[in-house]
Amino acid sequence: MALLLVTSLFVVVLAWVSWRYLRRRDPLLRDVMWMFAAVAMLFVVGLLRLFMGIPPRAVMVLAIALLLAKPLFSLRLVSRLRPVPSWWWPVAFTAWLTVVPVLTSAEQPVPRPLVWPAVGVFFIGEGLAAWLLGAEARKRGGAARARLWCAAAGTGLIGSALLISATGQAVQARAVAVISGVLYLVAFVPPRALRRSWSQKVTSAVLCRLVDAPADEPATRTWQHFCDEAATVLGAEAVVILMRTHTGTVQVAGHAGLPAGDYEQTSSDCDALLSADSPIDALAGWTHPPPAAVMFARASGTRFVTVAPVPTGNGPGALLLLNRYRSLFAEDDIAAFTELAHRAAALAGRADILAERQSLALIVESSHDAIIGKTLDGVITSWNTGAEQLYGFRRDEVLGRYASMLFPPGQEHAEGQLMARIATGDRIDQYRVKRRRKDGATITVSLTLSPITDANGQATGVASISRDISERERAEAMFEGLLEAAPDAIIGVTRDGIIALINAQAERMFGYQREELLGRCVDVLVPERLRGGHPHQRDTYFAQPRKRAMGAGAALTAVRKDGTEFPAEISLSSVDTDQGIIATTAIRDVTDRLIAQAERERLITQAERDAAEKRLQHARRLESLGQLAGGVAHDFNNILAVISNYTEMISEVLDSPAPDPADLADARRDLGQIGRAAERATRLTKQLLAFGRRDLTQAEVLNLNHVIGDIEPMLRRSIGEHVHLVTTLDRDLWPVHADAGQIEQILVNLAVNARDAMMPGGGTLSIDTSNAELGADDRASSSLSAGRYVRVRVSDTGTGMTPEVIERAFEPFYTTKPKGSGTGLGLATVYGIATAAGGDVRLYSENGIGTTVTVVLPAVDAPPADSAGDAGLATEPVTGADPHETILMVEDEDDLRVITGRILTRAGYHVLTASGGEQALRLCQSHPGPIHLLLTDVIMPKMTGNEVADRIRELRPGIPVLYMSGYAEPVLTENGTLPDGVTIVEKPFTSQELLIRVRAFVQPPATATHTTSRPPEAGQ
Repeated sequence: MALLLVTSLFVVVLAWVSWRYLRRRDPLLRDVMWMFAAVAMLFVVGLLRLFMGIPPRAVMVLAIALLLAKPLFSLRLVSRLRPVPSWWWPVAFTAWLTVVPVLTSAEQPVPRPLVWPAVGVFFIGEGLAAWLLGAEARKRGGAARARLWCAAAGTGLIGSALLISATGQAVQARAVAVISGVLYLVAFVPPRALRRSWSQKVTSAVLCRLVDAPADEPATRTWQHFCDEAATVLGAEAVVILMRTHTGTVQVAGHAGLPAGDYEQTSSDCDALLSADSPIDALAGWTHPPPAAVMFARASGTRFVTVAPVPTGNGPGALLLLNRYRSLFAEDDIAAFTELAHRAAALAGRADILAERQSLALIVESSHDAIIGKTLDGVITSWNTGAEQLYGFRRDEVLGRYASMLFPPGQEHAEGQLMARIATGDRIDQYRVKRRRKDGATITVSLTLSPITDANGQATGVASISRDISERERAEAMFEGLLEAAPDAIIGVTRDGIIALINAQAERMFGYQREELLGRCVDVLVPERLRGGHPHQRDTYFAQPRKRAMGAGAALTAVRKDGTEFPAEISLSSVDTDQGIIATTAIRDVTDRLIAQAERERLITQAERDAAEKRLQHARRLESLGQLAGGVAHDFNNILAVISNYTEMISEVLDSPAPDPADLADARRDLGQIGRAAERATRLTKQLLAFGRRDLTQAEVLNLNHVIGDIEPMLRRSIGEHVHLVTTLDRDLWPVHADAGQIEQILVNLAVNARDAMMPGGGTLSIDTSNAELGADDRASSSLSAGRYVRVRVSDTGTGMTPEVIERAFEPFYTTKPKGSGTGLGLATVYGIATAAGGDVRLYSENGIGTTVTVVLPAVDAPPADSAGDAGLATEPVTGADPHETILMVEDEDDLRVITGRILTRAGYHVLTASGGEQALRLCQSHPGPIHLLLTDVIMPKMTGNEVADRIRELRPGIPVLYMSGYAEPVLTENGTLPDGVTIVEKPFTSQELLIRVRAFVQPPATATHTTSRPPEAGQ
């Protein structure tokens, strides 16, 4: 029976914990169930023996195994409450294996040597669990501490009971087991009153400490004390109080163990926290914890969040307890602290209430109005600074005296009536009365009287507010001044349409005198054709007065005294006066605005039209760009095909060990074909650069007749025998400043276009030159300024152009030739060269008759330069002694650097090659002998050619510099023109062109008459 009594206590606890587990599915309660189920198995075995005799062996083995496994279950429960070293579990399980011999002899008396190891392990395990539970109890307060101590004691006693039973003292062991069961019962199923008393004992002490705090302590300080006490009693790593604000947000009112930061939440976040009916595992993402719980857990380094609602004035707040491990027996303490939080909120509001009262007192004291407190029989009880300033009496002169001292003689009866109304709870607003100052002067004040009531609503005194009426009079005068100075016409109209108010601007706008309008119907200002519907509109407005801003309504029309009408905007508002509602109308003449608006709309329309034209031009440019890409790709593909095929054929000949003489002759001719293909590519590249204004221009003063004469033979070959070329040149032609090569390009482009226009039957191509002076009248259709110009006219008898083609003739990339036959750069290049030289191009064409293109260039006064020297330089072979000078060559392109070095070396020069600026500087410093010329590319990575030249001139002053580039703008050029002192060998160049330029620098002729053979140093 004693055994049944003991085990029944454990069964009661098991039943209660099981019922709670079925309700909440808490893993902590599941571990408690296993712990008490282990001991309850003895109860099951006892019942089986009572009703069935000796139980089966399997039942006995299971019962004894569960009983002896109770230390493991106890340690499992403790591990959920506090950290436990990971190595304990394998040690505990290994020790538990000592019960195996006991299990094997479950139906027989167990030999004592086999019992003691199992009992010892049981006792040690239970003792260790009891020690850990006691350590956890020391960290808590309230009911949790008492219940944890009971659980620790019960755990230790059950281990002692089994140890005592192993010695054969069954009665003593069962007595200790009964005490253990009672302690477990008190720990897990204590009476509600006992739990509440434990919790309230702690919270009462906390409340006393909160109440003892200063009354003016800030609310944040009060909540901080509350959170610190809660963390100590409840054993939480962090405690947070969330309070709702009147704006709908949720803020942290106080916290302990939480780092500083912005933890503002929304009401929905707080509701999500309060909806949790069990501790939240914030790190278990699969449970979808509330985001606010995850945020606070991560901020505090915890995992489990216990939430309890806290009532506040703006809605339920929340008390958050954050722990790294689960809590046991804390529900009563949490409930007690939740109730304490409501009282803490009231204590936290003390400082706010005091601050509010002090603020109100400060407002009363700082008011410019006289604020006086009186009893119902008229005794003055309070007197602010405004009253001192208004009446002249000091506070100590009036307190305790009757307010009748402020009344002029004869007003006592009227004041008595006012006090009687106040005693009945009435209120008097802005009552105009006379008052007497200390100096005897009488003033008029606006008086407001209000009853002072007690908690039951009974009037116990009077609050009087007095204001000097002269301030209002000054305000009325100021309003009148503002009304008269307003820029808009302002008219006040009564409900029946009578004008009651008018300002000076209204007089000026309508042409009436003030006396002519006051008292008349406002319809006199409305055009006669609109007066029929105006009364109805006025009645509609007065039925429901509302504000209408200026410009909010439709455009209106008003009429002046002289009968002229004008567009107007009005704004409406209503004023409630002692004469009834008056509608105030502000009227603005918008004639000038409508004119300006019409002009603005016209400009917007024009701007949109211009933008549309620009978009159309852009679309055309994109279309022409595609045509250019096709034409250029076609030409370059043809050139590359020639070069690659001829190169392959030459390679086949040279690969033969004994080439045939005929094959070698063919190879020489093939090399010529490759050279001509390279020349075609060079011309096409220069045409593209000239169109894009990226070609290098070396302008000089020249006579266009000479240029035409030099290029005439080439033109005749280009246009063919079916076209008859006629030139008419003015012998007195003025010189121009231009690049001869670009002029030749203009003539070639125009001649080729004319030839194509006269295909296949042929025709006549005419080129003539003349002088022209443009005056002011001639500039009407041109962008040129007045002055002297030279005119070159190229005419043909071809097919001519349609108006649509003429409109787009100078457009880049536009061509009427078949696909692949032209790039559309001909006339565009002509236009670009002419305009870059300060001139213009004019086009006249008739379909079926022919086309005339006139190029106009500005004339100069300087005489033409003698180009014989340059021509000789370009054609005559290099003579003199064999070259032996040293040349420093800088080129970043490897293949070009190798071939250029070979050309110069074969000519006899000593060449120092560098792939960049830094290597060139090192060679310049290390070379022991003189360097006669710096030959450098212009566009290079890291250091450009002119930078290399400047650095080398610092090391070797006076060294000549010759540049190599096919695209030097904008590094060396200014607006596409080379400055003085700079000479460039344009890429691609032939070996003869390179050697002529180099020889001109290193061995200048003694009688040189031009500056290009040896240019001066930069800066000279």
